[in-house]
Amino acid sequence: MLFYISKSILFVEKLINKLSRIFGGPVLAQLEALLYRKPKDLLAHPPIFFLGAPRSGTTLAMQVITDVFDVGYLSNFHGKYFGAPALAEMVFHPIHDRPRSSYHSVHGRTDRPYDPSECGQWWYRFFRRQPRYVDLGGVSNRNMECFRGSVASLIRAFGKPVLFKNPHAALRIQPITKYIPESLFIIMVRDELDNAHSLLEVRKRVYDDYEKWWSMEPPAVTELEKLPAHQQVVEQIRHIYSTIDKDLAISGVDPKCCFRLSYEELCVNPEKEMNRLDEFFQANRCKVARRFSAPEPFRRREKVRIDPELFESLKNYVRKS
Repeated sequence: MLFYISKSILFVEKLINKLSRIFGGPVLAQLEALLYRKPKDLLAHPPIFFLGAPRSGTTLAMQVITDVFDVGYLSNFHGKYFGAPALAEMVFHPIHDRPRSSYHSVHGRTDRPYDPSECGQWWYRFFRRQPRYVDLGGVSNRNMECFRGSVASLIRAFGKPVLFKNPHAALRIQPITKYIPESLFIIMVRDELDNAHSLLEVRKRVYDDYEKWWSMEPPAVTELEKLPAHQQVVEQIRHIYSTIDKDLAISGVDPKCCFRLSYEELCVNPEKEMNRLDEFFQANRCKVARRFSAPEPFRRREKVRIDPELFESLKNYVRKS
C-alpha cells in the first residue's frame, strides 16, 4: 500500500514540475511581453547586479542585504514562474512581510519560497548556456530587448530597485551594460586562499573528485582545465575577476556605479558594511528603505577541510604566483 502511495506522490510531483516548466516559461513569457512594451523607456529604479567568483560569499551577502534593505529580488517562488516573474510578483507578492533570513544555503541554493534564488531558468531565456562567457557578439538584439523588458517589468511590479544574484552575470557584463546602462554593480571579493579552498571543498563534496571543474567557466576554461586542481581553482578565480575588470572597462562603466564588498569585512562587521552600501545607494540616487538592523557577525571557517597535502600545494601556489 505504501509503495502505491509513494508512487502516486512521485507522479504528482513530476506532473507539477512539468506544468511549471510549460506554463512558468514559454506561456508566461508571452504575457510578460504584454506587461512591458517600451523597453527603451528609462527605468524607474536601477537594477543591481552581483559580480564575483563562485564561493566568494555572494549568497550570504544577498541574504544580509535583502534583510537590511527593502529591495526586490527573484525568490524561489518567482523562479517557478520564470517566464514572467513580474506577474508572479504582481499577483502573489511572495516576499512581502517575510521574516529574517535563516542564513542557510547549500552551494548558493536556498530552500524557503521567499528566499533569494539565482533563477537560472529566467536568465537562460535571454542568454545562451554554452559557452558561458558572453560578449556583445554572443547575444541577439531581440533577446536583449526582452531581457531589458523583463527587468523593467520586475522593477515596475516591485516598485523599488531590484537586486539580482546569479554568478554568471560576471560573464555577461558587456550585454548587461549595453542594454541596461542604468545598472549598478556589487563586486564581491574574498581572500583568494579561502575562496580557492572553498571551491576545492565543494568539488570534493559534489563530485568526490578535486580535479573535476565546478561552476563558472571563464573564457580560458579549456586551458585552465589542463592545470592541477589547486592551480585550476586559483586561476578560475583570477580569470573571473580579470574578466570583470576588463568588461567593465570596455563597457565604460563609471567606477562610482560599482561597490566592492569584502566577504571578510562583511563577516566581521555587517553593520559597517551595510552602512557603506547605504552610502553607495544614496550616491547613485538609488532610494532604498531599511527593513531590519544588520545581523550579528558571522563565524568564518577556521579549519582546513580539504586534503592537507593539497592545501599545502594550494597555499604555496597562491603565495608564489
